[in-house]
Amino acid sequence: MSPSTPVHEDKRSPMLALGILSISFLMSVSNAVSGTIPLMEKYFSDVSRANVELLIVIPTGGVLLGTVISGLVSNLLGKKYTVIAGLSISLVFGIIPAFIFNYPAILISRAMFGVGMGIFTPLSVSYITDLFPEETRNRLLGWRNSVGAIGDSIMLFIAGFLINISWHTTYLVFLFLLVPILLVMFFVPKHYDNIVSEDGKEVEEDVKIKPTTNFGVIQLAFIFLLVCLFYSAISLKLASYVVNNHIGSAAAATRIFGFLVLCSIFSGLIFEKIAKWFGKYTVTIFYIITAISMIVMSFTTSIPVLLVLVLAAGFCNGIINPALTARMVHYSPKGSMNFTTSIIIIGINIGFLIAPYFFQFFGEMIGNAGPANMILWSGIFYVLLAVYDLVVVKKDKLTI
Repeated sequence: MSPSTPVHEDKRSPMLALGILSISFLMSVSNAVSGTIPLMEKYFSDVSRANVELLIVIPTGGVLLGTVISGLVSNLLGKKYTVIAGLSISLVFGIIPAFIFNYPAILISRAMFGVGMGIFTPLSVSYITDLFPEETRNRLLGWRNSVGAIGDSIMLFIAGFLINISWHTTYLVFLFLLVPILLVMFFVPKHYDNIVSEDGKEVEEDVKIKPTTNFGVIQLAFIFLLVCLFYSAISLKLASYVVNNHIGSAAAATRIFGFLVLCSIFSGLIFEKIAKWFGKYTVTIFYIITAISMIVMSFTTSIPVLLVLVLAAGFCNGIINPALTARMVHYSPKGSMNFTTSIIIIGINIGFLIAPYFFQFFGEMIGNAGPANMILWSGIFYVLLAVYDLVVVKKDKLTI
């Protein structure tokens, strides 16, 4: 069928959107089981602390590999079965530590868990950008962030009960992945594998088009990398800042982070309206608010004020991410959305991976690697991102 030939328009069921959004239930590779580190250190007494912590972060490396091969798998199986395969890989390898207590086996299983995530995560975006018109797309991209935050909360809640039994049973939390597997299986039809929305109509995509990329996509991936890198200053440095400056305890800082989940849910739900209000300046405006929040944060000595500033930065991040994601439609070459999404996800993961080393290097370079100074400079870098965004919006004629 020709790429421009209209196909029969399906009456979109809300369950289709639910099935697609459910792919994003698991957006964090480590949160749910990070609490097992102290218990695993005792169990693996002959393994170094760094190697035990590696069990928590190794899925990120797996995500990078899975993201690279996602397009190849999708070409072989189609979108629907690629998502189911990726979710199934993450489920099976995710629960292996509950039954096998050998360190090398657990290390491999955790890496493969990440590979599964890397396979299905790009499709959680490309399904939305391919199938839905702009207004609906913006709404669902915002909801996607909310669904991820809700999924993380549910899994953290379940893991909190399971860890009281043993660290092994905590890994049974990944049985939760049965939920998106079943929702995709029953509510996301196979015929949507090669359907895209153009001018309000569903058309069948030409599968013979070879996926390509361009400078715009690479530029966007680099921006995602920088956003994740600078935003990491909060998660990496705030607790140390609070404790070192006798503002509060580590527990107080942890409670502040706990509110970020609610913030992510809220920002995702209202993203569509925010994007309508601010249009093409959405990203720029929320860069600036983030910058102000982080700069003021670095001088604050009050827990309540810190809470407000962290929530402001978290809310802004919940707007910036889907807004930048929506730009993928503008930059992505025709028939290459899955490949584009994979490139973006690689940029995001690299940003998070290099953050600790970047702050160490930059701190040594300027002669002050203190937590407050790193938060301050991250705020300054957000100002530079805002200036660059104004240039990009004008140059590339972006609508969001």
